[in-house]
Amino acid sequence: MEISTATLHDPALDAYEALAPFYDLFTAGYDYENWLAELEALALDHGLAGKRLLDVGCGTGKSFLPMLARGYDVAGCDLSPAMVERAAEKLPPGLVELFVADMRDLPLVGPFDLVTCLDDALNYLLDPDDLVPALRGMAANLAPGGLVVFDVNTLATYRGVFGAHAVQESNGVVFCWHGRPGDPCPPGATITAQLDTFRQEDDGTWSRVTVRHRQRHHPRAELERALHRSGLELLAVRGQVPGGHLLPDADDDRHQKLVFLARAGA
Repeated sequence: MEISTATLHDPALDAYEALAPFYDLFTAGYDYENWLAELEALALDHGLAGKRLLDVGCGTGKSFLPMLARGYDVAGCDLSPAMVERAAEKLPPGLVELFVADMRDLPLVGPFDLVTCLDDALNYLLDPDDLVPALRGMAANLAPGGLVVFDVNTLATYRGVFGAHAVQESNGVVFCWHGRPGDPCPPGATITAQLDTFRQEDDGTWSRVTVRHRQRHHPRAELERALHRSGLELLAVRGQVPGGHLLPDADDDRHQKLVFLARAGA
């Protein structure tokens, strides 16, 4: 399925259109299998019943492939057409419903038992007023009693990994991450980091692709208010640590991410 919506301009669109050919290499070390297993277990513990899944901000498909392998009927959407094309290339035609959409303007394609929005996709919403329409769109696509799971980056991440300088190599492609070390990053701050990607071409020269990732830290209290305004009931908040493990004592100053689980109203 292909649905085109009126996409609002967002710096994330430019970033991921350019990064799409390299995204899977850049995230080669991410343990999606374990992470999705823990997220599914959290949802099952809170009453998940059914296997219809919508993955919002699905990227190249890495965030839904483990669920597809578990027998879920999957639909996925992303702001970036290039990322959606990469996801489609991994799948037999028609197996997964894929479409391009801005999460702030989601079409009605449900109902689904579970909606996921992972890999800090919500942090790319730079205006806090955009949280409610995004979450309302997810809620509108849920079956009664259906669940939404999403993650956001923490202050610890913005003050550490996101704000640091790092170099990694994957299959001959070199990634150079340029953060802003020492930035205090108060709650609610907007943070920018630059990613330079270098690849050697067939003629021996090197090409360079530069993208800038702009994200906003969303404080927990702000997210809880947005969930309430969206008609979603907050069920659980977990702290995520490296490896995708979830801990009950969610802490914005210590953990890598905060994971939120909410339920649709009757």
